[in-house]
Amino acid sequence: MWPDNESDIDLLGFDVLVDELVVAITDTGLLPLTVGVLGGWGSGKSSLLKQAFGELAKENTASPYVCVEFSPWRYEDYDDVKTAIMRAVLNACQERASGDEAQVEEIGALRRFVRRLGHRSRAAGRLAVAAAPVVAPAVLAAVDPHAAQATVDLASGLAQTAIPMATEALTDRPDNSGTDPAAEIRDVTEFHERYAAMVDNLAGVDAVIVFVDDLDRCLPETIVDTFEAIRLFLNAPKTAYVIAANRQIIEASIDARYRQLQMEGGRKVGHEYLEKMLQLQVTVPALSPVETAAYVSLLVTALHLTRSDFVTVCESVRQRRAAAPFAAVYNRALAEDVLGGLLNAQLAADLEWANDISPALAEGLAGNPRSIKRFLNDLQWRQKAAARRGVALRSDVLAKLMVLEERDSDALQSVFDWQHQVQGGPSSEVRLAEALARSTGDSTRPQAHGEAEEAQNSARQGRAGASPASDAVPTPPDEAERIRDWVGRPEIRRWLQLPPDLSAVDLRPYFTYFRDHIVVGSLAAALRPDLQALLTRLSSEAPAVARDAITAYAGLSQPDQDDVVLAFLDVVARRPDSTAFGTAAELAGRVPRLVPTVCEFLGRIPHTSVGALRIPGVIRRLPDGSERAVLLAGWVGSRVDAVRSAAVAAARPRPGG
Repeated sequence: MWPDNESDIDLLGFDVLVDELVVAITDTGLLPLTVGVLGGWGSGKSSLLKQAFGELAKENTASPYVCVEFSPWRYEDYDDVKTAIMRAVLNACQERASGDEAQVEEIGALRRFVRRLGHRSRAAGRLAVAAAPVVAPAVLAAVDPHAAQATVDLASGLAQTAIPMATEALTDRPDNSGTDPAAEIRDVTEFHERYAAMVDNLAGVDAVIVFVDDLDRCLPETIVDTFEAIRLFLNAPKTAYVIAANRQIIEASIDARYRQLQMEGGRKVGHEYLEKMLQLQVTVPALSPVETAAYVSLLVTALHLTRSDFVTVCESVRQRRAAAPFAAVYNRALAEDVLGGLLNAQLAADLEWANDISPALAEGLAGNPRSIKRFLNDLQWRQKAAARRGVALRSDVLAKLMVLEERDSDALQSVFDWQHQVQGGPSSEVRLAEALARSTGDSTRPQAHGEAEEAQNSARQGRAGASPASDAVPTPPDEAERIRDWVGRPEIRRWLQLPPDLSAVDLRPYFTYFRDHIVVGSLAAALRPDLQALLTRLSSEAPAVARDAITAYAGLSQPDQDDVVLAFLDVVARRPDSTAFGTAAELAGRVPRLVPTVCEFLGRIPHTSVGALRIPGVIRRLPDGSERAVLLAGWVGSRVDAVRSAAVAAARPRPGG
């Protein structure tokens, strides 16, 4: 399996992005510079930073760059982030300056100021809260000189007291450690000037380059503090900062930190703030299908080779990519050309299944490297667990089902329900669905339209189109209509068109390894097809779908309602942290006779499994009465802290209630 760590070897074809980044931060004419490496969760930002760092750092004493790696997320819980990043930079500069007594002494003075600043950070933090109305207009004016004057006027009365208090907190006095008082730094302005001079005087150094990662994992205050440290303390002529982050998260965090600020037209300040902070931006793109195939194949190859051999393979792939940037550079078909004598039988077999599942990964995971790696780890884990029981699962079939699990658990439930009705062999409903999907565009099989007609005719005639060895039951006409509607959804049709063809596959062994995403048991299996469909909708994670299903449920006869609610509560028992937990309460609110059954059932769920954050919503939806009171009392008395806290909060009277 593969660790979820950044890589110093380029598996993603990021060498072009690394070049863009390195060219920018090593151009002395652009310094000082802050570059944003922007991309979604798991897009490969950290690997890009690690590769650029490795190229510039080399042996630290031989490189013309002082390179610093910093993760504010690691300091968030126990340190002041401003002083943490300042210490990291000064430590790296001191290491480079070793042997230059004057430089080491100057860095010592800078570090003592940072230490004193850290001691006062808590008091300064309290004053920052008091001064927020003063600071906010300044931030707004920085990103929009034409910001609303009313906000400035509102703060002006507080400025006379808050600014002197903040200045007092941030003005440092020399300690009594025996150092020359004249050498000590007294305020922020002096620190900034002497820091810039120190960097400029570092022998053999063209620039100090700080790589900031994991910023989008941090709280809003930490994100803003990191930017402020760069802007107020560390922004010197020979410096560059590379910040890897998810743009949406950073902008939302800045908006949350300065939520009282609005720009013209009601726009938030986050976007403009980030645009002002980042002079250049490198956007990390999603992997294309051919890049996904190469990435998956390289991950598989890495499991079989030594690091030195794997580095050689990656260099060969890099050269092929440079010669043909948009062509396939590595997959099973090209493995012999790339690997030569390194290709053995086991590696060839593994590349075969990697090749088979790559289309599903490219379509289902939107070219996200981390999602792909986690998907592969999950796939291997399930295969190894099955092998332990003597069950062989095809990688391509398992991958296709896992894509549906990732995308749409309700659709996965439908496929399971169809397969569950078959005593042995493939499902006629799945066969019909795949034939219909291949008859409606994007098909690589010209005979697919005929297959669809054959499958539909078979369903109507009760033969179901199943193989003679199958014990498949006929597909009722109303179910065939539902399948046609199901296939009509574009995302379902695209999934069905992915390889491999499932129409001849008995999927029962595979569903053993999807137990946490499907409703299993005789209660669901015993329902009529239309009630099974309603159960799937009730269990949906989409609130609108579940609400529509509740309306449909309310119109059923009482016997049908009883059958469905028992099956639905079985779903809740298996997935108590899902939205079904709240839907059960909403169902009882709509059909009051269910309140005793639902309350008694919810009260039996182990508190360690209860989704505590859903408790207030459940209590709000349930009608007042003794059953609701007993349920709430049980949660209030829970030994599970999260459950007890949520229940106590839910028990408080609502305003106006």
